[in-house]
Amino acid sequence: MAASVKVTHSLRVLGLSPDATLAEARTAFRNLARTCHPDVVGKQGARKFEQIVGAYTFLKSLTEDELQENGLVRERRDEQPVETARTAPSLGTFRWGWEKALTWVRKRRKRVTEENAWRERQAREAEKRAAGLRTAAVEAVLSRGERALAENLARLERDTLFCDTRGLALRLASDMPQVRHLALSHLGALVNHREMLDAVAVLLRKWDIDDKTARLAADLPFSPESRRALVQKLAVRASAMPNTLLTSLLLRDPPADRDVLELYLQHASPSGASLLLRQWPRGPFVSVPVLRRLLARDDGTFLINVLSTMKQRFAVCPAALRDVLTARLSHPNMAVRVWSKTLIAQASSVKG
Repeated sequence: MAASVKVTHSLRVLGLSPDATLAEARTAFRNLARTCHPDVVGKQGARKFEQIVGAYTFLKSLTEDELQENGLVRERRDEQPVETARTAPSLGTFRWGWEKALTWVRKRRKRVTEENAWRERQAREAEKRAAGLRTAAVEAVLSRGERALAENLARLERDTLFCDTRGLALRLASDMPQVRHLALSHLGALVNHREMLDAVAVLLRKWDIDDKTARLAADLPFSPESRRALVQKLAVRASAMPNTLLTSLLLRDPPADRDVLELYLQHASPSGASLLLRQWPRGPFVSVPVLRRLLARDDGTFLINVLSTMKQRFAVCPAALRDVLTARLSHPNMAVRVWSKTLIAQASSVKG
């Protein structure tokens, strides 16, 4: 914008004609400042106040040459003030006035900027709180849904398990061996449920344990607790229990306790007892009272198994068995006599 045009515009902002003087511009500025100042009329006068401050600042900054070029004078020569000291403030006074106005404008702009920043922070925090509330609500809904789903699945599993166990229990109690075999083959991990374990125990006590029944029962995935409970319930059927089932129930890791093994050993068939002796777990061997009862039998094959196992397991034959071994020296089976004599000699050499 050309200087003359800007001068004319500044004078128009101050409400003056193009031939006004700088003194008239000062007077107009002071009059307008009192009527447009925001402290007087409020924020709606801020824009007008900024315009008149800018216009007067521009006119005030003009040099003498610029004033003459644009047809301006500081004051008319025919209009001298009556009391110059009172009506014409010094240049420092005017400078202080417009500097104060500019300072106010800067402060206002800073205050507006700070207020806008504060509003933005408040809006972000409100949005953050709203997002947190929405997330919490969604998580609560999902949590309730997960709990409801878990409860429904658990109820469905219980219902399914009840139907399965009820049907399997009926088939395990069937009079037909094929039906019992089919139920055992489909039992799986359900055997560890108390009702199924009781049904299997009843089956093995009530019916003859054929090879297929023994094989299917031996393959069942018993837990250690279920296996111990079943062993206690089947002790009365030790003599009729096939070797396959004996090995699975008594010798599978972890093996049964020594008391349980000795109980089955005394009641098992000769082949079953021989099996238990041959596969007896590490640790304490059969107690002397039980060995005396075993050696009292007349079965030659069984006695050979007992005597040979004693030779393998005993570094020193117990002296308490000497009398029963001596009685076996007259047994009709030569192998029984030889094994008995060997064990007696072992015990005698240690004693001597």
